[in-house]
Amino acid sequence: MSQDRLERVFDTVLKEEIRKLNTHLPRERKTLEKLLIEDDPHVEAIDGSRIPFKKEELVELARIVPKEFHKKIRLPFLILRRMDLGKSIYVVSGSKLDEFTVKKMLELTTLPFEQFEKDEEVPYLYKPYVSQLVREFHSLIVIGFGVPEELGSQI
Repeated sequence: MSQDRLERVFDTVLKEEIRKLNTHLPRERKTLEKLLIEDDPHVEAIDGSRIPFKKEELVELARIVPKEFHKKIRLPFLILRRMDLGKSIYVVSGSKLDEFTVKKMLELTTLPFEQFEKDEEVPYLYKPYVSQLVREFHSLIVIGFGVPEELGSQI
């Protein structure tokens, strides 16, 4: 078997294994605005299970985020472990606003929400930051495994 073909087979197997590991990720994401008014705030995971949200954590996030952004922020936040970037490095999967919101939750930026698009720094999260997020906003965070960038374009 040629080296090129062997690499393609390996990449296919790796993508499939990562897909299996991530069946707990949400099938859908809902806005903060919608979740705040639901009696039983939750979303469905890929595997069909429920991902419930704690009302008090939603309220705390609503306190951090200005009301005009509640309809744009989608939950849960997806935090992906990216082994291709190094040991214990995570990234926020989602929009620039999702990334910025996580930075605000961690107090890693002083920019106001109205200027989130001006924040150029990619938020690589290290284990202590992820631990803090899980400790303070457990129900709003889902951690998964990221696909290496070189495979991402092939999925």
